[in-house]
Order: sequence, then structure tokens, then C-alpha cells
Amino acid sequence: MMMNNTNCVRTKKEILFHGIPASPGIAIGPVFLAKAKIRHLENNTARTITEDQVDAQIELFRNALEMTRNDIKVMQSKMQSSIQKRTADVFAAHLLIVNDRMLIRDVEEMIKNQKLAADTAFSNSIQKYITVITSMQDSYFQERAGDIKDVATQIMNNLKGLANPSLSQLPEPAIVVSSDLTPSDTAMLDREKVLGFATETGSRTSHTAILARSLQLPAVVGMQHFAERLEEGDRLIIDGYMGMVIANPTEETEELYRTKMAQKEKLYAELRKESRMRAETLDGYCIRLLANAEGVDSFDQLQEYGAEGIGLFRTEFLFLNAAKLPSEEEQYQVYKKIMESLPGQPAVIRTLDVGGDKLDDALFSFREQNPFLGMRAIRLNELNPEILQTQLRAILRASAHGELKLLFPMVSSMEELDHLLELVKQTQNELRQKKIPFSKNMEIGIMIEIPSAAILAEQFARKVDFFSIGSNDLVQYSLAVDRTNERVAYLYKPSNPAILALIKHTADAARKAGIYTTVCGEIASDPVFSALLIGLGVRELSMPSASISIVRRAIRQMSFYDAEQLAQKALHCETAAEVRSLAQAYLNQAAPGISGL
Repeated sequence: MMMNNTNCVRTKKEILFHGIPASPGIAIGPVFLAKAKIRHLENNTARTITEDQVDAQIELFRNALEMTRNDIKVMQSKMQSSIQKRTADVFAAHLLIVNDRMLIRDVEEMIKNQKLAADTAFSNSIQKYITVITSMQDSYFQERAGDIKDVATQIMNNLKGLANPSLSQLPEPAIVVSSDLTPSDTAMLDREKVLGFATETGSRTSHTAILARSLQLPAVVGMQHFAERLEEGDRLIIDGYMGMVIANPTEETEELYRTKMAQKEKLYAELRKESRMRAETLDGYCIRLLANAEGVDSFDQLQEYGAEGIGLFRTEFLFLNAAKLPSEEEQYQVYKKIMESLPGQPAVIRTLDVGGDKLDDALFSFREQNPFLGMRAIRLNELNPEILQTQLRAILRASAHGELKLLFPMVSSMEELDHLLELVKQTQNELRQKKIPFSKNMEIGIMIEIPSAAILAEQFARKVDFFSIGSNDLVQYSLAVDRTNERVAYLYKPSNPAILALIKHTADAARKAGIYTTVCGEIASDPVFSALLIGLGVRELSMPSASISIVRRAIRQMSFYDAEQLAQKALHCETAAEVRSLAQAYLNQAAPGISGL
């Protein structure tokens, strides 16, 4: 049967699909079509119960939670035994959902007071959570909705006595194709048989993509109406570097990709040997490569990939995974641990960067039509000053333990900056009066992610110690493009000449004032942009740890003089496509080993 199917495949026409590169690598093999996971989150009809059934339904709900906890711990244990601990901690977030006291209280009160069956009560409650988080315009939190749906499906299946489907056993080595794969699906993939996967939904920053990268499984996501055009046993090539999938490849195409696979293995073997080398250009110019981090469990990769510190530590996880706002002491212990984990290396800690609509309803009951342009980040100080003041006290206390740098997000005006700097001074005076130690030399920086901040860079540069360009938001705000909106995502182009002009203006203003500029957005991890950013005046790049090796190699094979010349040419381009083509051509010339992949 398999032999006939293979012969049939060879007569089919080669088809190229474009998607989102979620995990680098190349995989070649037959298709395994995973059945879509049936989600039992919505009940069409509300099931009611009698008073004497209340206790039994509450017990049923609690048992379902306990079963789900055990399932998650099994997945977490499996991940810890096969990959680094930080990725297994994706499931720590899943456990937080199962243990959410507000959710549990809400469901049990519906069972008691409204006499709803456990599955109906849970469905009603979890749908409210999902509706709120999917309505948020921030892509990070939209993607976290996938985690909630994943856990909710497991709980609902356990409530209904249904088996949670698994891809833990495949009949033969294959490429998994599905409409979607949840983090729990990905964690349980048969690592011996799964060569890679391709899905119709998903994004590069989803937990599923993060797990795929940690498992070193090539993956492409976001290809709508893709699975329906395939049959079981069709042959596929997944190119996780370029975000392409080739169905029914010709023998010539397959041979080309087998050659690429061999080149890739050789390249990464070489890169592993370079982790202690500096990111130094051919003419002796050094660029500092730092890592982005979201939790204290991500430091194990810094040494492995040769990061020179943390260029962006996101503190949001402290607030969003908690039933209440974290105290000063709780935050201090986290920030202190960061510094103690990085002896002799810097860590840039960014203050809370979420909207009020994402925090506890008890604190902020409002909802905004456009929270992306509303009350978020430092603007929350107007509603609840204690949030920022508490965080500043904790950060300043932790600064006594190492080279900690403070970073403020979403600054758009000089008035905002002056207010923030005054808050820092007030906090320092409070600590001084209480004889609590802190670093008097702590550097303070601001994110350049709003066009007004880039335009006012010269004024800002006189009052801060560094700039950190958040290219993701700078592109969105400058081009008026919501990159999570599929209808306009094609306009989201970091290579737009307007973006280059803003980066250049920011870096020039920093240099004149004697301070430095870092880029911490996605373009920092793309080697195609490395020469451009350096030529525009950027002195530090901060990125996911796993991207550091490839960017370091690109830098070590270019010259600073060439980078400046490239940037000058790019600034005179008229379109994003011209800039991208120019940058790609230079990478092809300077680092063909990287470009070829």
C-alpha cells in the first residue's frame, strides 16, 4: 500500500506553500495528517442540577482539575528529561491556569448559586477568560489565549470523561500536519518519529513554536487551507528557515534540500565552537550581543550561546501569572536572583509593559476600544501609582547586587520622562533615608518604540543613559499596521525606509550625547538586518539566546566600513523590498554559509 502511494506521489505536481518560520531546520518525509482536536469548550444548552447534586458536581469539577494537573505534570516531566528546564516551564504556566483561584471560585459559585452542572459552569467561566484575552491587541497575550484553550480543553475532556488525544505514537517517521497543535500536543509528540510539523494556525512567538525550537523540530505555521490539499503519505519538505513547505517535491528539489541539510549540520557544529568568541567585525569593531528573557529560568542558555548579559528582561510574567499584584519583596527576590545569576554581566530590567485591561478587574474595571493606544505601560501610573513605585523600589534594591539597568517602556514625551526620573529620585531618597543599599550609578534608559520618541531622541538623549529600540512596536506605530491582523500584516515591513530613518536618527542622537543604542525587537535576531543596524549606528543587539550564534557569525564575516556603506545606500532606497534585497545581497556576499540556509 505504501509503495503504491509513493509511486502516486511522484506523479503529483510540486506545490510550494508559504507560511511563518516557527522553528529553524529542514525536514523531508511523508505526511501524517493529525485529526483536529475536538474542543468541548462550549455548551449549546445549559445543564442545570438540583440542590442535592451540588456537592457531587463540585467534587466532579475538583477531580477534573486534579486529573488535568497530573496530566500537565507528566508532560512537564517528559520535557525536563529531554530538553532544557526553561522550556518545560511552559507547563508551569499551564498549572497556574488550573490552579487559578478566581476561576475555581467562579465555577464553584455558579454550581452552588445558579445550580449549573460542572461542565456548563466551567464553560461559562472559561469563555469569559478567552473572550477577554483574545480581544487584546497585543500579540503576546493573544497567543497566550492558545494556552488557556489548551488547558481548558483538557479540563473539559476530563469533566466529560473523554480521552485527551495524543500524538505520542506514530506508525513511522513522518511530518505532522494539522490545523493546529497546542503546547500539550507538541510536548507529547513522538520525538523518535516526528521529523517536523506544519500547521494552518499559529505564530512564531506562540508556546507551540517555542517548544518546537527547544525540541529542535523544524516547523512552519500559519498556512491557511493547507492541510485540506494534502493526503496521507504525500511527501513534504519543511523549510523552517524560510517558512516554506513543498508538497510532492521533484527529485531535484529533494536533492537540493538534502544538500542544505548537510550544510546546516556543518554550520551549527562550527557555531557551537564559537560561543566564546566576540562579535567582532573583520576590521576590529565589536558589537555586544545580549539575550532577551521572560523569566528567571531562561539563564541556562546564556552561557551556552555566549550571550554577554540580558538586554531585555520582561517583568510582565510576575504580574500576569499572579492572583494579586506582586509585593516589593517578591519582585526584589526575582531581580536579585537575576543579578546573582549574571556575575559581571549587565541585565536590563524593563518596568511593567501591559495595559490596564490585562490586569485584575479588581484593580481596573475599565475596558478600552483600542488598548494598544490606551492606558498601558507607564501610563498606568496615572491610575495606580503604587504599581510603578513598588517596582522601582524592588529594582533599585536589586541594583546593589550587580550591573542592573532600568528601562522604561512607552515613553512618548519629555513630560513623561521628567516625571519618571523624578519618581526614581524620590524612590532613591526613600531608600537612602531607610539606609537600604542601592546602586547610585544605575543606568536608566527608555524604549524607543513610538515615533514621537524617535523624533525627540536628541532631547531624550540629554537625560538618559541609553536607548533601547523596540522595533516590533516602532514598526507597528510608525506604519499604522497591526501585525496580528492578517488583512494588513503584509504591510508590516521592518525594512521600510521610514523605519531605517527613525533608527538612524535615534542612533545619531545617542552618539552625539555620548550614550549608546540597543535594538531588542525581532530584527535584532535576523542576520539579514545585522549589517544594516550596525551601519545605522546600533551598538548592541538583544535577541532570543538561540539566535546569538548565527548573528555572531554574520558580524564576524562583515566589515564595519561595509556596514556603514550598506546603511547609506539603504537610506536612499524608496521601498522596503529594495532595502531587503540590498541587505540580503550583502549577506550573500559576506556570509554565504548563512545566506545559503
